[in-house]
Amino acid sequence: MLPEDPKVGLSLLFKKSNKTFSSNFRIKKSEEFNVVLKEIPFKNKYLLLFKRNNKLGISRLGIIVRKKVINKAVLRNSFKRMIRETFRLSNLSDRSLDIVISVRCQPVTTLEGSLALKNLLVQI
Repeated sequence: MLPEDPKVGLSLLFKKSNKTFSSNFRIKKSEEFNVVLKEIPFKNKYLLLFKRNNKLGISRLGIIVRKKVINKAVLRNSFKRMIRETFRLSNLSDRSLDIVISVRCQPVTTLEGSLALKNLLVQI
């Protein structure tokens, strides 16, 4: 049963979950990207995945989606959201890894890209 005030009721229905992808889990500096990119990649048709151990106690993610590969900004951003969500739902947060994912070519569907990413994450 919802409270009398409709604003309170809506806020209860659409309460934000605490499972967000905060900036602590992101690789931001180009020096950090370059260190990870020197590693040997895991690859498939759509993605390259580089990994390196870190001493932070958490796994961090860096994403590279070039305009040359996916030219529309809306598609690039949605693909990056899909990568972040797949990474967040995987059980890599306690492994202390820096992971950089680079998109090689645009998948036909987001589901196809998500499955390709899950296959790579299983390999590491």
